[in-house]
Formats: sequence, C-alpha cells, structure tokens
Amino acid sequence: MKTKFLHKILFIRSSELNPLVTKEYKLILNVFFILIFSFTPARTQISHSLVLPDPLVKEAYEKAANQNILPAVNNKIFFGYFSVCADGIGFGYGNTYPSLDGHQMSDALLFLGQAEIVKANWDYVKTFQLSKGELPIAIIPSEAGKMIGPKGFQSRVNDNGGLYQHWVPKDPLRPLAGTTYIQNADIIYRYTQDKQWLIQQLPSVNLTADYLAAMMDQSGTVGGAGYYVERPTRVEYDGVTQGHAAEAFRRLAKLNTIGGNLIAAAKYEKLSKKIEQNFQNNFWKTNHFAEYRHPDSGYISNHGFTDTDWSALATQVARPEQVKKLWPLLKNEKSFYYNGMPTGIATNPGSYQQWETTYADNQDLAAMGRVWYIEAWARANMNDADGLMETIRRVCKEGRDSGYYWRERYNEKGGYGAKKYNEYPANLIRIMQRFVFGIQYGLEGTLEITPTAPESFWREGFGQTIVWNSAEISYIMKSDKIEGKYSGKSPQAIAVRLNKTPSLQKITAIADSKPIKVNIKNGMINCVLPASPEKNISYSIIVN
Repeated sequence: MKTKFLHKILFIRSSELNPLVTKEYKLILNVFFILIFSFTPARTQISHSLVLPDPLVKEAYEKAANQNILPAVNNKIFFGYFSVCADGIGFGYGNTYPSLDGHQMSDALLFLGQAEIVKANWDYVKTFQLSKGELPIAIIPSEAGKMIGPKGFQSRVNDNGGLYQHWVPKDPLRPLAGTTYIQNADIIYRYTQDKQWLIQQLPSVNLTADYLAAMMDQSGTVGGAGYYVERPTRVEYDGVTQGHAAEAFRRLAKLNTIGGNLIAAAKYEKLSKKIEQNFQNNFWKTNHFAEYRHPDSGYISNHGFTDTDWSALATQVARPEQVKKLWPLLKNEKSFYYNGMPTGIATNPGSYQQWETTYADNQDLAAMGRVWYIEAWARANMNDADGLMETIRRVCKEGRDSGYYWRERYNEKGGYGAKKYNEYPANLIRIMQRFVFGIQYGLEGTLEITPTAPESFWREGFGQTIVWNSAEISYIMKSDKIEGKYSGKSPQAIAVRLNKTPSLQKITAIADSKPIKVNIKNGMINCVLPASPEKNISYSIIVN
C-alpha cells in the first residue's frame, strides 16, 4: 500500500507537465526521494520458484531474475528506474532506454510481480513525449543539450535529456518507440486490469500511434529504417517493422475498444490490415519475405532467411499459404545461430555490402536477444516445443558458462558489446512465461495457461505460482491434468490447454471439494475458480 500511495503522490500531475520541462519533475523526485527509498526497496529475489524437470533451465531462469533483472531496479535514482544492465553502469548510470530495452525489461518485471515499478517507469517516460507524439530512444540527463556520437556522426540531445534522433545517418529505430509504447500500455493493462489507468493513458498512446502511422507511405509500408538494428541500417522500410507495427495497431484497436473509443479502434484496426496486406502482397519473394525495401535498390532479399521471416510468423502477418512454404524451411535452419547462440538477423551475414550500412561497420550482424524473442514467438505460434526448448537451452548454457551474465551481441568470435546486458535474461523470463508456460493475462481478466512445452515436461510435470491482480494461483500440469491452489477476493476465470485432447464428457473439474462447470473453446478448457479471500482452496481439472 505504501508503494502505491507514494507512486500516486509522485506522479499525480505528471501527465500535465510540459514534456520539455523536467526541472519540476526532478524537484518532485528530490523531495520524495528519501520516502521512496526508505519504504519501497527493490525486491532482489523472486518469491516463487518454478517447477521444471530441466535443472539447467530452472537455474538459468532464477539467475536471470535474481542476478540480472531485479538488481537492475534502482530506487536511489528514482522510484521506477531500472538499468539495461545488471550492474547498473553499462550504457550510463541513470540513463533510460525506453523503447526496446524498456519494453523487454517492463515485460519481464511484470512477470516478476513488479507492477508498481513498471507503472512508475511508464509515467517517467511519458513526461518526455513531445507534442506530435514523439518519444525518445534514450533519456540521458547528463547530456541534455549536448551533441553525442562519434565525430562526424552526431545528434543533439534535447534540452529535456531525451534523444529523439539517432546519430547513425538515416536515423534508424524511428518506429521502435511507437510500437513498444503501445506494447507497454497493453501489457500493463493486462497485468493490472486497471481500466481507469488505461482510459487515462489512451490519449497519449493514440498520439504516439498517430506519429507512427505518419511514417507509412501510401502503399501501407512503414518507414523509419532499421526497426531494432542500426548497422546494417535497412534504409528505409525494414521488414521487421511491418509485422510489429501491424501487431501494435491491432493491440491498440482492442485497447481503444475497452476504453470506449470505437472510432479510434476502427482506425487502428484499418491501419493494421493495410500494413498486413501490403506486406503479404509486396514483401513475399517465392519462398520467404524480403528483409527490407530500399528507396533505390528495391526489395532486398539476398541475405538468406532473415528475422523478417521470423517476425512474419510471430506477428501473424503472413498468409496461410506463405506460412506453409516458409515454416519447413525455417524450422531447422541452424545458420541463424552465430557461434551457437540464437538468433542472428540473417542466415548469410557475409553477403551484406558496404552501402547497406550508413556507418563504418555492421555491428548488428550478430545474434541478439531481440531476434531470439521473435524466433521463440514464431515457434510458439507453430507449436514447435522442441525447437523452442533447443533455443532456450542454448541461451542457458551460454549463461552458465559466463557466470549467468550475458553480452549484448554474439558472432563467430563470441560475445561482444555491453557486459552484463539484460536483453537475454529479460527475454529468457519472457519466453519461459509467455511461450513455454503459455501465460497470457486476458484483456477481460481471464488467466490463460496454454503451454508450448516438450513431451518431457508434460510427462514429468511443470508449473509455478502466479501472483496477479490481488490473487495467487499455483499449479502443476501434466498431459491430462492441472491441479493446484487458488486464493483471491474475486472469482477467477481460467482457460487451460492440456497436452491431451479434451472431451467435455470426460472432464472432471473440482474446486474447494465441489464440482465446477467447464466448457471447451478453441481447444482450451474454460472454468471459473470461486472467490476465496481468506484461504487457499484446492482445484483440479482432469481429462479422463
């Protein structure tokens, strides 16, 4: 309660601040710093362990959480601050990277129960939104008003400390802030189920979405150069951007529907479909998707399979017949693993030419956690549990061999870039939760548990304890059943997919020693656990 109270005091007028004026904001931070730090220490250990039959993966997950993600939260800087590196130093003490890193960290922290930290970070980032919806790719308070970047390749940090234009020529990463801002609004709402919060945020989110939409040309191709890569720069229309923008607008349409703005919902749904159809019609090249479209050279598709292919399957913007051709070619393609690490941006990285980067190097011809996440997402969509688990174990082994810290990038020579970088550990948590365990917090409050797990997990059993929305639910799953305990002040709807095909006549469902009603929808068993605010009640769903 103290955390929530202080959070409300700290940010009560944050939405009314001029984004260009941060002195007032910093003054508020200074006034409340002692209270915040005294009463809201960052959690440094996860409260519940996973139940997994794979000791390596279990250990790596716990190290990712306890040694990397949770220690990156630093209330000494401000309540809601987290670093992109486990040591809090890499990429600058007190700096914030709200786009890709901010989304990855926020998602992982929500799965670790840190909702107030994530919401406070959201409020901080929101104060940097400009009048047209622009959001910074970095917030570097110590460099406010200064030029940064290598000599001859520099960009000016805004007086408010925000970096809104990349120093790499052609300004890559332009679409990233908009898509990840939408994604963060979505995951925060799903986790908190706070409709009032959502309604308050939607004007800001829609403003940024409109700024993103302005990057789209008449054909429906979204520009902005590299989506999450800088070099190669992918001037001007990255294939990865297309799926992520379409998926973000799809999410936003649903959020606006919940918020009661049906006109905005229809607008963003229309934008999503336009991007999707254009991508299907123009990026498809025989048996895979073009990596990007260059203004002069047209569609570039000669670097083998790329992360655009994974993105198409992950964000579900490919036609069924395209998926049918592409998936068998992607499924067992090991050339994506650079020095054994998932996932590289292309299967033929040596084929890039100098003109494809606008700087002196191609540092992003590497395996990176951001690409691994969309590969894992695609494999989960294709129900490829074995392939998904293979990538996870590769990342876990690298972590174990490096003291459970990960580098930013990997190539044939090994790891390089930032040390103790949190991208791989954040995505390990996200991939385990969202795909292996299949946890989805539904927009209407249903807890979905739809694992993409290997046969050994189903045979031996796996599960966890989830603390969500003032409730706690623990479970162990096997092929034909799920059983556990629940406590919460409200009834909780759950939707479960087991490894054994369910038949309504052969399902036995019990909660608190009483039969409960079930139904089957889209292969998932749906039921409602009764409220139990005072005690844990046992429940089980068994397919006979």
